[in-house]
Amino acid sequence: MKKFQKVILIIIVFVAFILRFYELDQVPPGLHADGASQGFNAFSLLKTGKDMYGKSFPILFRASGSYQPPIYTYLTIIPTVIFGNSIFTVKVVSVISGVGLVLLTYFLISKLFPNSKKEAITLGLITAGIVAISPWAIHFSRLTVEANVGVLIFVAGVYLLASSLKKNSLFPLACLVLGLSTHAYYSERVIAVLLLAFVVISYRKIFLKTKKTVILGLGIFVLILLPHLYLLTTGALTKRLTQVSYLGTVSQEQVSFIGKILEISKQFVNHYLIYVSPKNLFFDPGSNLGRIAPNLGVYYPWMLIPFLIGLGYLFKNRQNNFFRIIGVLLLIGPIPAALTGDLFYPLRTLDYLWIIAVVVSLGCWQVWRKIKNKWVELLVVLGVVGYSLIVFGISYFVIVKYEWATGSGEPYIKLVSVLDKYKDREIRIDFSSRAWGVGIIMTYLKAVDPRLVQANLKSQLKTNYYSQDVNAQEIFKTDNTTFEPTDWNKACGPNLILVGDELSFSSQQIIDHKLQEEFTVPDYLGKPILFGYSTKTVCK
Repeated sequence: MKKFQKVILIIIVFVAFILRFYELDQVPPGLHADGASQGFNAFSLLKTGKDMYGKSFPILFRASGSYQPPIYTYLTIIPTVIFGNSIFTVKVVSVISGVGLVLLTYFLISKLFPNSKKEAITLGLITAGIVAISPWAIHFSRLTVEANVGVLIFVAGVYLLASSLKKNSLFPLACLVLGLSTHAYYSERVIAVLLLAFVVISYRKIFLKTKKTVILGLGIFVLILLPHLYLLTTGALTKRLTQVSYLGTVSQEQVSFIGKILEISKQFVNHYLIYVSPKNLFFDPGSNLGRIAPNLGVYYPWMLIPFLIGLGYLFKNRQNNFFRIIGVLLLIGPIPAALTGDLFYPLRTLDYLWIIAVVVSLGCWQVWRKIKNKWVELLVVLGVVGYSLIVFGISYFVIVKYEWATGSGEPYIKLVSVLDKYKDREIRIDFSSRAWGVGIIMTYLKAVDPRLVQANLKSQLKTNYYSQDVNAQEIFKTDNTTFEPTDWNKACGPNLILVGDELSFSSQQIIDHKLQEEFTVPDYLGKPILFGYSTKTVCK
């Protein structure tokens, strides 16, 4: 690798770092309940060796009415030691994974691309650059999501698996890493198994030469999957799938087994096609679930043409081992998301989106090869990258910051510091569907003693820790604060402050209960969004 190429790689990684770390604790605004659960579980494990339910080092974390894969939470213990409980802390693992994916992408492509070393390095730099500036890669790196760790581990597994075709001794390590990826996120539980099965069957002649190595690798893979098999018997493993899948909601009119199979197949094909739609991938998908930022798809519109060129190159060279694996990943990538009922939810397809980045890069490389003038090359790179960053910057760091603030729970984050002035008062925060997750969010940010939380939540468990049935709306209690739906029969006493949004208090309730405004919490535009009231009603 020449000095100039090293400088380009450093610039790409630096750009990726800035795009992912800049205003990390502010954009996107707020903190989701899932992220707060991961953060508090890491904090609780650090302090007590148990999660917030009092479970010692779980293999799957119970949280937010479902379960969370374990790797992200355990890794978050490290930044918790360094930074304490904060929005920044719970995002650190994800953002480092995002930057790491850029660097890993370069090494994978530059080492495995079958052309000359010079062309392999060039393609590696292009692919790393595409991943560095792609909207999906930036956005999900800035969120507290297990999927970002999942795609990093999975891509490392792909790298080792493809390398094992030439160096069979790497096969056990590849199986180890692919197995670990299934504990990072749900999608990898499907595609890691499918990919490994494809490679072993397709290249059995290569692997038959080293049977002991293959047996060892597959044994390691199965061993790592054993916790999944145990969880399958409890119902915990499939809990999330039952929540988001259409498999259990097929019309009862389809009474025959064949009819149900046909109906499920139809649903699967329809949802699979949604994830390969150019409209959803390269243009604004128009869905809150699928939206990265206003007027942006998961990729920039200009990337559609290179993607089509890359597909053509991929098909033309489909007999090559490297391209066969890329092609298979392109086909199996949407399968996990296609099993769910959401029309377009890119979070579940990060491995697939990464593969699309590789295909887009193949197309860009093909165009690059036809440009012979270095000044033209420079203008093309600066023009395309400059346009992409300007479009993304305006949409993400300007519009999103304000447009998403109110619905992101951001006002409740401000409420944490406001309530510090009322430590001698009893606080009841109205817990409704509009404020879903506010209990765990504020509990995490206030760094409440894990032992208090464990005792409270453990007493509310209605089933075994690992179970198909999970409480979705626990009542959180911290020092002087309770998060629960307002009970107006108990809304009394001079020491009480009620907190909620404008729908929590009707004008008649304000009059009947003699509510007096203590404070308000504004949104980014200065509009009061949360209200705190004391009451003069005497308790009977």
